[in-house]
Amino acid sequence: MELIRFAIRRVIGAAPVAFAVLVVTFLMLRLVPGDPVQVIAGTTLDPDVAAELREQLGLDDPLWHQFWDYLTGVFRGDLGTSYLTDRPVSTIIGDRILNTLRLSCAGLLIAVCISVPFGVWVGRRRKGDAGVGFTTATTMMAATPDFLLATILSVVFAVQLGWFPVAGDKGWTSLVLPAVALGIPLAGIQARVVRAGIADASQQPFVRTLRAVGVAERTILTNHVAPNASIPLITLLSVEFSRVIAGALVVENIFAWPGLGTTIFESIERRDLPAVQGEILVVALVILLVNIVVDVLYRVIDPRIGAT
Repeated sequence: MELIRFAIRRVIGAAPVAFAVLVVTFLMLRLVPGDPVQVIAGTTLDPDVAAELREQLGLDDPLWHQFWDYLTGVFRGDLGTSYLTDRPVSTIIGDRILNTLRLSCAGLLIAVCISVPFGVWVGRRRKGDAGVGFTTATTMMAATPDFLLATILSVVFAVQLGWFPVAGDKGWTSLVLPAVALGIPLAGIQARVVRAGIADASQQPFVRTLRAVGVAERTILTNHVAPNASIPLITLLSVEFSRVIAGALVVENIFAWPGLGTTIFESIERRDLPAVQGEILVVALVILLVNIVVDVLYRVIDPRIGAT
């Protein structure tokens, strides 16, 4: 029951953030230059027809009225209708969001698969061993922008070598390059956290006691050192997940991956206000939800978190 109450408190605490995202997105889109009617129908549209279309879309209503209509629609689960496709925004998002989540989770998985063995291996060595090489490698990984890495991977492994599809979703092979582009920069940061956690936990008095009584190193690492070192990594994952989502939205456009990223950029370019509002709001809600889940997982690992 205490864990459930903890989760409820986190949900209540995230509600103002979600509302702020909704308000800021709505206002910023209204401040961006450009007339959605001209984008939809062209600049040569008869002024009377354009005025009628603007009235049908509700663009002539006062700003507060437009916001109220949008806000009440969101609470009803209605994110509006796309200006361009005349499809419900929720349907558009539903068709694409799973692909974005697949790509984001694949990027996180690759980051963990690289960083954990690397960080554990270096963390268990004597202080100073492999230090320069580790620092150089992780700095280069973390400093490489995911969009630049995605471009290089696309040119080398897709265009020149032809090992992977260049664009689109043609199965799991299409997921490899964009996921690697997302995972490598994050792996550089994670590896440092894992190394520091392993090195610190390995020097704790209880670990030295376990070694003194003859407990096997593998048992000490698996049952004692790794659980203590995992807490900072889990915290980092919750913080970095928003970065992974943001990176996925950009990388998707490089590989023409059919996710929310390509849809958001198309919607912004065409001034499809309902689509952009709904897509950004859903991305924000996904990030908030993941952070709540990680907070709960953090509490499961260490019940002292949030106990007061």
